[in-house]
Amino acid sequence: MAKSNILVFTTCYNEHDNIGDLIDQIVEAVPQADILVVDDNSPDGTWGVIREKQKKYSNLTAVQRRGKLGIGSAHKYALFYAMREGYATLVTMDADFSHNPKSIPSLLAAHRPGAFVTGSRYCDGGSSDYTGYRDWVSRMGNRLARLVLGVQIRELTTYFRVFDVESLKRLPLRRISASGYSYGVELVYYLRKIGVELREVPIHFVDRTRGSSKIPRLQIFKSAADLFGLGLQRFRLFRDLGPDQFVADTCVNCEDRVLAMKHFGSRKSVEGADPLPDGAEYRCTAVGAADYPPVYTCLCCGLEQVPASLTPPSLESVYESVVDTTYIQNSDVREKTYRRCFDQLAVYLPGRPGRLLEVGAYCGLFLKEATGRGWECRGVEPSVWASTYARETVHVDVHQGFLADFKDEAGLPYDVVVSWDVLEHVPNPRQFLEDCAAFLKRDGILAISTLDIDTWMPRLLGRRWPWLMNMHVIYFSRSTMTDMLKRAGFDLVDVQPYVHYARLRHIFNGGLRVLPEFLRKPASYLIGFIPRSTALSVAFGDIKLFVARKRETV
Repeated sequence: MAKSNILVFTTCYNEHDNIGDLIDQIVEAVPQADILVVDDNSPDGTWGVIREKQKKYSNLTAVQRRGKLGIGSAHKYALFYAMREGYATLVTMDADFSHNPKSIPSLLAAHRPGAFVTGSRYCDGGSSDYTGYRDWVSRMGNRLARLVLGVQIRELTTYFRVFDVESLKRLPLRRISASGYSYGVELVYYLRKIGVELREVPIHFVDRTRGSSKIPRLQIFKSAADLFGLGLQRFRLFRDLGPDQFVADTCVNCEDRVLAMKHFGSRKSVEGADPLPDGAEYRCTAVGAADYPPVYTCLCCGLEQVPASLTPPSLESVYESVVDTTYIQNSDVREKTYRRCFDQLAVYLPGRPGRLLEVGAYCGLFLKEATGRGWECRGVEPSVWASTYARETVHVDVHQGFLADFKDEAGLPYDVVVSWDVLEHVPNPRQFLEDCAAFLKRDGILAISTLDIDTWMPRLLGRRWPWLMNMHVIYFSRSTMTDMLKRAGFDLVDVQPYVHYARLRHIFNGGLRVLPEFLRKPASYLIGFIPRSTALSVAFGDIKLFVARKRETV
């Protein structure tokens, strides 16, 4: 918990020449404050400087993220960190000395509970070193922001600010989608919306003299688009404006404890209800569920997940009890999916067939395809019904249980481990990948299909995205999947779209959730007019095939 009532925060990328002196000057200006520095994996040695300063200052906390997640994401990290650790006041500033640490006391002097204070270049007494084009862009951006948001303060785009942490707890921070510089403008919009007093204090804004600017030219246009979208929100009524819910869980990938809410989840999920006794929502063929889980984003590594405290506690027993006769009725399209999938995978496989393990083999249809191509195959599957069907009807070797239970029966290492549409169901996916690595030979291949939430479809549909459903507890992007594979001992080899074949009726039924609620019932009547045998290939880009190779040394 907080040692001080005040937290001073800065974020940096490639600030080797500045960050050490900045930390020293913050300590000199506000010796009573704690300091938080977030580094986005700077390649120039910034992290080494920060670590050396930690040896000198016990009040300095440093966080190194896995990559550049955006300045908005870094500032959101600071907001949640301050709330979690119990600080009363949060000061934010840039790391390039455009904000003078000596001005912090004057900002704090103007602050009071229930207020927000910003250092201002444009109020009376303020000034800026910007000239020419940069000065024009900055002034026009602030004028446009004032007009769009309807606020009186003249400075909206600098990050030299003081927050009342209790006020932050009232904000719907999940609604702030910007990850770049427009994040700060959105934040002021919501502070105004909940009635926080907005204040400004004159500062002199210094143009950096060491290092280079981190603002890409395209970011200016992106920020303008974000501002336009924010302006439209003033004329819409939002029901979802309640404050975020906080959790004390750690990230299942990087183990950081700053998780920010992205989606509330429907009522049953939020209340922590157990899955249905017959596992109806957890069948492989379940689509279009109206219920969906609360999703949180790790602000350190970016992985989106359902926190462990909000995951139903009896998942394993539910998956063991799943019975899914619809899957068998559509086995022909499933077999077509696996034929195509094996063809995609073949280019990465050894020149001759070897040993293959499928984790989450379900009814054994992929193993049937692999066996037919000469591979020696085994599978592991939790469902008693599905594993029995695989052994007795499909005649492939599928062990009933979970991967952790299968270790004693693994035998010799495998050349290939595959797992289709499984990883998003696993509460601890990093451990799952490490277990997969234990079954593989050196340089063995791991092939996994799973969700990719950082694509156009989930971005466009939000909570109406069909794959946002209770059975899915982890939501990957390419970057978070790459990071997790690396942590588990793999190097990513390739990423491709994963193509499913499915009955048109099944696709249509899953798409009902995309429609507004008043249209779902009339649209559902159309399903009866669709021929039962009609099947299509489905690839919207939100499900990917990840191919990775086990490293020689982990």
